[in-house]
Amino acid sequence: MMKTTLTCTLSLALLAGCAPSKPFDARSVPVDHHTSRDSLDWPGSYEGTLPCADCPGIRTRLTLMKDGRYEKLTQYLDRQPQPEIVSGTFNWESDGGTIRLDAAGDSQRYFVGENQLTMLYRDGTRPTGPLAGHYILRRVQ
Repeated sequence: MMKTTLTCTLSLALLAGCAPSKPFDARSVPVDHHTSRDSLDWPGSYEGTLPCADCPGIRTRLTLMKDGRYEKLTQYLDRQPQPEIVSGTFNWESDGGTIRLDAAGDSQRYFVGENQLTMLYRDGTRPTGPLAGHYILRRVQ
């Protein structure tokens, strides 16, 4: 009788030690946190015509290279016969989805999306309202 009680007690203690300390929650399982930076398809050229207060628009072409360099061409329509070309480096912001150009690129930030870049406001927010779509540069190559 003593042997049976001891065996049962040890078995229960062993099973209790193997029990999870809290109930299983699928939301607590680590998720593969995919960011634009991790993606292999962001390098390339993006084009669009950005809004301009006193001209028809600013034709823009931004080329991002995998080594962290960029080249940016901007041309104020009806004002400049040739585009202005600036090149430099960019860095990824901590969110993994936003890049910031260096001082040569006026420290401009862009959100990197699927085959497009969205030019962000100076405070880092995305454009809203009827002109929001005009702040998007689409991938061309």
